[in-house]
Amino acid sequence: MSKGILYLIPNFLGIGNKDDVTLNQLAIIRQLKEFIVESEKEARAYLKAIEHPLPQSNFVFHLINEHTRDREDLTPFFKTCMKGESIGLLSDAGIPCVADPGNRAVVFAHSNGIRVKPFSGASSIYMALMASGFNGQNFCFHGYLPIEHALQIKKVKTMEQAAAASGQTQIFMETPYRNERLLEVLIKTLKPNTKLCIACNIMNEKEEIVSKPIVNWIPMEMNLHKNPAIFLINV
Repeated sequence: MSKGILYLIPNFLGIGNKDDVTLNQLAIIRQLKEFIVESEKEARAYLKAIEHPLPQSNFVFHLINEHTRDREDLTPFFKTCMKGESIGLLSDAGIPCVADPGNRAVVFAHSNGIRVKPFSGASSIYMALMASGFNGQNFCFHGYLPIEHALQIKKVKTMEQAAAASGQTQIFMETPYRNERLLEVLIKTLKPNTKLCIACNIMNEKEEIVSKPIVNWIPMEMNLHKNPAIFLINV
């Protein structure tokens, strides 16, 4: 018996609709009824936005997020997929598996001979890099920085040193309600001529992207509190 396919489905950044999805991808997604998701609420909103023909009550959702145990057996998620039914992995925002817990589902699929098919979509990380004016040939994404203050400062200095040594763009992010505190740390820690770009609310009506040397940045300059943002530094 042939197995189904695990489709990796990007979600919208900000407000989106079916016109933001290619026709080929839309046709496939509308045939799926089972999804591995980070949150059911965001998944239902996406499926409604693309006008999925199934009633909401017909969908089957499997949750995989930061609360999912690392060693939790994902076999039940793929029960029908192993029998030939395809399934979707749907992120909360942007592309799955990048700064996203969905990679565990992909590992399971590869380990069990299930084909993995990624779909194209918007990524706040790459869009921020595009708009920063920084080195796009050599870059490193660090994800979330340490929460503890001293460790965070140490990490920022290490990234700045890496940028200075190789010209490598350093990309990172923070939980939205700690964005303003992170900006203060960056202003106090980085050298005056180090360049900082902040891309906030990408693909949202409140989108704001600012790129300039640290010496020209001031705290609270952007409305970062509780707004998703990507931070980039280069020298």
